[in-house]
Amino acid sequence: MSCSEKTDLILWDLKGQQLAKVDTYLMSTMCARVSPCGRFVVASGFTPDVKVWEVCFSKTGDFQTANRVFELSGHSSGVYDFDFNSDSSLMATVSKDGTWKAFDTKIEYKKGEDPHLLMTGKYTQRSYISHIALSPNGEVVAVSSGSSLSFFSVLSGECDGTIENVYPGPITCLLFDALGKFLLTAGDKHIRVFHNVTGYRTSIASNRAKLRQSVSSAQKERIEQQIRECEDFLKNFSKSS
Repeated sequence: MSCSEKTDLILWDLKGQQLAKVDTYLMSTMCARVSPCGRFVVASGFTPDVKVWEVCFSKTGDFQTANRVFELSGHSSGVYDFDFNSDSSLMATVSKDGTWKAFDTKIEYKKGEDPHLLMTGKYTQRSYISHIALSPNGEVVAVSSGSSLSFFSVLSGECDGTIENVYPGPITCLLFDALGKFLLTAGDKHIRVFHNVTGYRTSIASNRAKLRQSVSSAQKERIEQQIRECEDFLKNFSKSS
């Protein structure tokens, strides 16, 4: 998939043949991505809605069409960037209106079900395009604005910490590693890697919530072990820093 600043989004096969051309109707496009599951292409831009198309293939693997299936709504201004968790069941967006949002996108859109808003948070917007990354488990959102990088808990919406002046210029890209233990940033011809400390804290909170539910003894033991491992990391991290 390729997309220009204008409103044309084009799907290609691996031989370079054009499969379809889609009008995003965004006035101008700021971001376009293929979902990790490979089923969807998504675009955001000047308008406050993120638009999602499903790419459909026949049983023999031949391309059929790209159908508009749902939108992520709720922002009051253009959406700079968006991201997915590892299985495309969750999405996060960051807008010019100074907020980020997390959505549950594991829905029955063919029956008219809309994405469910899970959390809205506020970030300090600088005079640059903001970027967002969603951790693979969907519990942490990282937002950059200018050279500032902030980590948020999707569970609470609260900012867990901000790192200023990551680069002399703006951060241009954010990406969690496959396990969600690290966040990579790009800017000023450098890649920098940060521990996802917020992820360990949210893991402790989410696992403690699981313990309050009805779980088997084996599950309880495994959850308690995960909590201890996260607590040990945070203790060692605190000592080393």
